[in-house]
Amino acid sequence: MPDRHDTQPTPSAAAAAASPELLVPAGLAERPTSAPWRSFATTILIGCAIGTLLCVLNVLVLFKTGSSFGGSALVALLGAALLRLVRRLDWQHLFIVFSLASSGYVATAALDTGIGAMMLRTGRVPGWAVLIALAIGANLCGALIGVLVARSFVFAERLPYPTLRPAVTLMNALTRSGDEQTRSVRRVLPLTAAAGGVLALGAQLWDRDTTPALPGLPSYLALSLSPLLVGLGILIGPVACGWMVLGALYAVAMWLVQQGGGAEPSYDHHLAYPWVLACGVGIILGYSLMSLVKVRGPLAHALTAACRPLLASPTGRRWSLAVAVTAAAVLGTMAATQGPSALERVGLVVLAAALVLVFSLFLNRAGGEVGIAPLAPTLYLSVALLAALGLGSTTVTLASATICSTAVASLYYSYAVKVADSAPEEESVPGRRILWTQAIGGVIGAVLGISVIVLLARLQVIGGTGFPAPVAQALGFIDSTVRGSGGYTGTMGLAMGVGGPIGIALTFVGKAMPTMLGLGILLPPGYALTVGLGGLVRLGVLHHHPDRRTSLETAASGLIIGEGVVMVIVLVLRALG
Repeated sequence: MPDRHDTQPTPSAAAAAASPELLVPAGLAERPTSAPWRSFATTILIGCAIGTLLCVLNVLVLFKTGSSFGGSALVALLGAALLRLVRRLDWQHLFIVFSLASSGYVATAALDTGIGAMMLRTGRVPGWAVLIALAIGANLCGALIGVLVARSFVFAERLPYPTLRPAVTLMNALTRSGDEQTRSVRRVLPLTAAAGGVLALGAQLWDRDTTPALPGLPSYLALSLSPLLVGLGILIGPVACGWMVLGALYAVAMWLVQQGGGAEPSYDHHLAYPWVLACGVGIILGYSLMSLVKVRGPLAHALTAACRPLLASPTGRRWSLAVAVTAAAVLGTMAATQGPSALERVGLVVLAAALVLVFSLFLNRAGGEVGIAPLAPTLYLSVALLAALGLGSTTVTLASATICSTAVASLYYSYAVKVADSAPEEESVPGRRILWTQAIGGVIGAVLGISVIVLLARLQVIGGTGFPAPVAQALGFIDSTVRGSGGYTGTMGLAMGVGGPIGIALTFVGKAMPTMLGLGILLPPGYALTVGLGGLVRLGVLHHHPDRRTSLETAASGLIIGEGVVMVIVLVLRALG
């Protein structure tokens, strides 16, 4: 798989991004012989069942340990096993299971975290119906945003999405047989997956997440005992790893500044530091925005084409004019009857919409280039920005969580499009299939995720020893920090103002990788160094054996799958224990 800087937009890719009628590129166009809806009924039930299981477990794990699991490879494994039982195992059916099961269960994690933070602060949460409406709206809006951003990240820029590679490899290997590459995958993948699982299990039994710190060095420089991170480093390559390590070095310098000769700060305190959080996010956002500017032609064509059917007919034009006039009348009436405060609420809605778009770009860029979607930084930053405006704590928390939930939903739509784009040549995915599977999965995930967290809230167990909710606790810390420090907001804005232009400037540097730099700043330094170790492994192997690229990438996928499966089991046992 090529490194990020080797994947430049091609004329055909740009044309696909500009195509008004496609949600997927030309090779994945609508097939005239697509199977009827009823032939997928069993497959839909299997996808919904897997998504239901993972959604419930993800909420429990998140509030027990502070970690959530994506589980793309696990979805592929479970889906293949169940489809084989009902004799429907082929790539198209497995894709439906994958898209349904993965669309909703992680996206709601952001909103669940915000609900937990409100519970910890006030002892109560908004009504179930209100939260369900917010979650469904966030997931569906996220899917619509994903329709637009996927055109750039998946088709025009051809981002690699390295953590999807194991799931794609599994889907192809489990549904095909006979060719040499499939046989090679089936030989290498189980061995390396077993090795990754054993290493991950050993780390858990040893009760250590990192290697022992070297004498004289701080604990945050210890390497992570994670085969997944090593495999990720192998997949993204040494150049990307180098930029991530560079960001980690900056983070270490900031950690030393915070420490100032005193006690070593926790990771949450370190991440909340403006010159870490705002600077790292700003670099990736600046790069994302400038990258969209560079492909503005295809995107403008796509947006124009999307609006053209509405304005093509007299009826459509009348409806558009009526909506515009009604909106203007509503705003005028609100301003006349309620005064300037009404327009302030309108301004907040506009600000929330802007943050949704910005964070969608941020998460899609990060997920597409390195496969890590840093949810905590987006939650922290949105809470800091809204709290700085003087809004109430409950409003800030709920709005920030909904904004981030929408952004995550857009990322998972792009993931589904990327998997469809990686299909075997003879398999084409109808664009509507991606949309309806993501929509159904998003609605189911919203209902289940909110229901589980509301149940936990009513049982009064959030914040206790069973469900300590560390991320929700951290949101409260960020909110109180912003409100209690007059200089925090200004420093946050200054750091964002420095990081954004850096990301924009690096867009024009040939081999620069601002996303990796920003994530190196945001992630724990030990994580970035472990990813860098994987990049060194790739560099060494391919230097001596350049013909083993495919085997090496398969081995890296196996390490990710092995740890992923083991960690899901371990986290679930901890959550239920």
